[in-house]
Formats: sequence, structure tokens, C-alpha cells
Amino acid sequence: MSEFLVSIFGLRLAEASTETWAGIALLGALGFFLGYALNHGSICTVIATRELILEKRPARFIAFAECAVWAALVYAIFETSPSMHRGWSPLSHLIPAAMLFGVGTYVNGSCVFGSVGHFGNGEITFGFTFLGIAAVFYIVPLFGLLPDQPPTSASLPLGPVLLAIALLAILALRLAVSLRSESNFRRLAMSMGAIGITFAVLSVFAPRFSIAASIGSIVSIPVAGAVITVLMFAGSLVSARFSSRRFRLKWPTIKGVARRMLGGILMGLGALIIPGGNDTLLVIGFPMGAWQAALAYVLLVASLAALIAKFGSSARSWS
Repeated sequence: MSEFLVSIFGLRLAEASTETWAGIALLGALGFFLGYALNHGSICTVIATRELILEKRPARFIAFAECAVWAALVYAIFETSPSMHRGWSPLSHLIPAAMLFGVGTYVNGSCVFGSVGHFGNGEITFGFTFLGIAAVFYIVPLFGLLPDQPPTSASLPLGPVLLAIALLAILALRLAVSLRSESNFRRLAMSMGAIGITFAVLSVFAPRFSIAASIGSIVSIPVAGAVITVLMFAGSLVSARFSSRRFRLKWPTIKGVARRMLGGILMGLGALIIPGGNDTLLVIGFPMGAWQAALAYVLLVASLAALIAKFGSSARSWS
């Protein structure tokens, strides 16, 4: 079914000359909605981990499971298997890479998801996060140090009915823990659903696109990658503008630029080696039932949680 849908829009992305304007418009719309949802729901692993560790509020963290299940439902509907253009690294690489990514998110002050949202709020220093990631994705492969892992894919471990039941169970759990401490249950549910759905559809139509490697995606899928990336950031900006109290243009400082660049470099190294950032782990790795994704995500969050418990964090939800 996925091959049929791809052929409708002419999106055989390995051959840029066959892309149609209709297909590019579809991908651009998906990128826009992805960016809008990331900003609208204050989606960020750093914020969720801080609330869990320092405030004992697990609701935002539980919501990430919703995102993964929504993505899995999309793959089930399209009758396609989640796939990655490069397979998981061996444990000797994956473990330190996941921990490095966690350290990078702490230094940066936000994960890949959250960096898009912060940028939409007018914090343009977070654009340097992606420049740091891009530098890693361009430079490191030139040295040939990464293990050569072939592409990988896997069938969904659960069918659509079981996935729907799992989604309802997660929603019920989050509602139960949110009754006394959260007031944004609906907003978070809508945002996580939108992210899971749009990212999964993007991964079907543009397999080489990821937020962590958004600049690199412009090279791997030239026209579509540029359109998705630009409109993703535009969607985040539009979301913030609709809530004018959130948008405040903040010019970069030398300290801010250095911090985002360093955070981006650390995150980029982790994402390149794993391979994939927290976006790929959630919406591709988890739906395919990959234990490597589960291990990497646990190590990522554990490293981040340890740093937050030790040094604190100023990360706050903005919606």
C-alpha cells in the first residue's frame, strides 16, 4: 500500500527529477504541522524529564509513549514496516552514543523536538543547535570511523487493534496521573498525536528525513528536504504567534551560541552513531520493536536525569 501511495505523488525520492509539486506540497504541509505541534505542546524530553525528576510529575513523560503508538498505527494503516537507512550500531558504539546524546540535550537545554519549539518562540540561538548537528553529520563521515551498518526494517510487533487498545490504556494512565497536577491533558494529547502521525507519514514518503539531521536531509532529498525543514520551522513560528504571549524575539549572545553549538555537536555525535536522535527512537525504533531503540532511549534519559538531579534545570513548559 505504501508503494502505491508513493507512486500517486511521484515521490520516489531517490530520483529527485520525478518529484511532483503535489507531492512536495504534501510533504511541506506535513512538515508545517509537525513544527506547529512541537511548539503547541511544549514537546521536549528535557522538560518532561525535569518534571519527572524534580516535580514528580510523570504525565508529560508518559505522553511520549502516545507519540510512539500513534506512529505505529500509521505504519499499520499504510501496511508498511518502519525502516532506517542505516542499521543500529553495535553495543560498544550505541551505549556511549546514547549517553553522549543525553549529555548534549542537557548542555543544549532542550532535545531535538524542543529545539524546534524554542526556535518558534523567538529563541533563535536554537538554530545554532542544528548547525552543530549538521557540522557533525557532514564532517565525521569523512573520516570513515563509523561502523558500516546496512539498512534495517522490521514488521510491527502488534496489530492495529492491539495498538489502539494500548493507546487508550496510555491515555487513561496519563489522565489518571494528571488529574491533580496537569491542566493541559487535551493539548498534550493532540500534540503527541499530531507528531506521531505526521512524522510517521513523513518517514514513509521521505525515509531519509529526520529532525536531528534536518539540514543533512536537504542534501539527501534536495527539494523535499528543504521544503520540509523550512516549513517545519515556519509551523513552530506560526504556533507561537497564535499565542503572542509566548513569542518574544531574542537575539543570540556569544554565550548562548556557544552553548547551543556545543549541545548540537554532542547531540549530533550521539545521533550519528546510534543512529538517530530521540525523534527517530520514538517514531521509528519503538514502533518496530527494536530493543536497541529502547536501550538507547533509557540511557539517554538516564544520563539526562542524572544531570538534572545533580545540577538542576531551568527548562519549563511554555504552553
